[in-house]
Amino acid sequence: MIKTNLLLCVVVLLCFWQQAQAQRTEKTEGLQDVIEYASPGVRNMGKPRGIVIGYERLPQFDIESRSPDPTVGNGSNRVRRNNLFDVRALAPILNKPQTKLILGFGYNFEEYNFSNLPANYSLYQNLEDKNLKSIGLQLAYLHSLDERRFYLIRVKGELNGDYTNDNVNIVDYLKTTVDIAYGWKLNPDHSWGIGAQLGYTFGRRRVLPGVLYNRTFNDKWGVESIFPANLRLRHNANEKTLLYVGYRLEGASYNLYLNEPPLSPFGQVELRRTDIKALVRMEREIYDFLWFSVEAGFRQYYRNRIFDEIGSTNELIDNDLAGTGYIGVELYAVPPRKWVEKSRNNN
Repeated sequence: MIKTNLLLCVVVLLCFWQQAQAQRTEKTEGLQDVIEYASPGVRNMGKPRGIVIGYERLPQFDIESRSPDPTVGNGSNRVRRNNLFDVRALAPILNKPQTKLILGFGYNFEEYNFSNLPANYSLYQNLEDKNLKSIGLQLAYLHSLDERRFYLIRVKGELNGDYTNDNVNIVDYLKTTVDIAYGWKLNPDHSWGIGAQLGYTFGRRRVLPGVLYNRTFNDKWGVESIFPANLRLRHNANEKTLLYVGYRLEGASYNLYLNEPPLSPFGQVELRRTDIKALVRMEREIYDFLWFSVEAGFRQYYRNRIFDEIGSTNELIDNDLAGTGYIGVELYAVPPRKWVEKSRNNN
């Protein structure tokens, strides 16, 4: 029963971000002219994902906190562990050869556990075992103008913070992100584009430009990138195993309600963080539609700051977090081979 339900879930994901864009056939004078519409994907890229369940863990690292406010003061501690849990799902609500409309849902949370509590520092007491959650919906629109040109628009809304079901206020916790991109498909092995994101990669909401570059050099090697946000060199070991090495920028903004003095008078504040990961990654098929991945690397924090109000520019606490290694695992579903082949044959 579980296997059947999972198959039904991933069937609706066919043709989304596929390596070869779905084809439209037009008959003229007894001949078939095949149009392969442009898309960002290139040959030998990983399969499109439908449902993803992930977990990431960072081991012990030091933290030092400084504040210009003498009532808040300075502090230091050691984080015993930083856990991150992630669940995502994507499904097309419009899936035509030339146009895709994709609905996505995501839920993730992270937590911090410190070594020296309770009598240490107010910020650490507020963060200890507190789930920093993010619940979001996104809508992505991918349209191919012809065989060479395409554009993408994505709108995403998230509730980010330490809220519970009892105290959540959508207006207070809502964070929105908008992505736009315009690209060119030069051939099945090469696509590129330009775009921008209005989001929280650098903590505070701002515009981040980007250059998309996907290239397959041969049957074994390729590169996938949206620079400067991420870049990965891909090695296709075989049909069922992909290896990657590269880096990724990550950022987040959380609204926090502080209830431990001396921070409690500030009420709701904003935590903004940005970090960079150097990574190696392996993706491996378990069974047809089911894959898993293992990723490890080094996570270096660029900025981690607390601001005295939501959207404020007044810095309340500047956190200096030591870099540390990390490891993450994912289990995810992809379209089964027989459904992909059937879709291609029907086209």
